[in-house]
Amino acid sequence: MSDKNHNSGEQPVPEDAHNRLLDAAEKLFCNKGFHAVSVRELTTEAGCNIAAVNYHFGGKENLYREMFRRQFEMMIQRNLDSIDRVMNGSEATLEKLVSEVIAAPIRRVVQNERGGQVMRLLIREVMNKQIDVEYICKDMITQFFDRLGNAFVRFVPELPEDKLLMVVLSIDGVVLHPFLFIDFYRKMMPDMETEALIDHMVRFVAGAIRGYAKS
Repeated sequence: MSDKNHNSGEQPVPEDAHNRLLDAAEKLFCNKGFHAVSVRELTTEAGCNIAAVNYHFGGKENLYREMFRRQFEMMIQRNLDSIDRVMNGSEATLEKLVSEVIAAPIRRVVQNERGGQVMRLLIREVMNKQIDVEYICKDMITQFFDRLGNAFVRFVPELPEDKLLMVVLSIDGVVLHPFLFIDFYRKMMPDMETEALIDHMVRFVAGAIRGYAKS
């Protein structure tokens, strides 16, 4: 652990400082933005010396990108695990699959959890061309899109194979909208409940997939 959290006299391991800096980056960058956070603030929050950012990441900019990479990889892996869980279940349905993919990220952003905050920030940075999404997780994105598209075909065999990527990207767009505009949702629908929003999105997406396959 860090000097601030560890009292046994043992030296902190490098991997621990690496992860503490990523934790500090998520907290501070989401709250204050990239330019308003200093290296000293990051290392103080992480309980590291001021040289640790350069040692572990080569600078604040790389720490910023690695913060996104870690969060994105965790999100993709959770989605892959969710797909496997549904597809290996005894009562798998299209609605269950869509719900597994949609529900967790929507809950995070609606409840303002840190993972949701990081993803909202990432989306804005990608739109502003500050972050290269291919640098973050290109291979895992492709793996996730392929796995999800193939899962859809199990429930809707009529889906044309050459359109699967477009179908998955369209669903991704449905999920990204509340990520970007959740504050607008709250103003327009002050009585909106999280589970009602998720239920609507699941029904909308599942209906769209079946309708598209028949068109």
